[in-house]
Amino acid sequence: MKKSTIILIIGLIILAVGAGLSVAKIEPWADYVLIAGAIVVIIRGFVRNHERDDR
Repeated sequence: MKKSTIILIIGLIILAVGAGLSVAKIEPWADYVLIAGAIVVIIRGFVRNHERDDR
């Protein structure tokens, strides 16, 4: 499994946890978790670009 795929799965899990916190009305933490998940998914894009360059 590629490193970018693993990072994507982790980012999606973090986003799902943030969505759950948002539904549960735990607002301050939900915002932070959603932002962290988005940052992980963005980092995945950079990792994927470097994987393409290595071909």
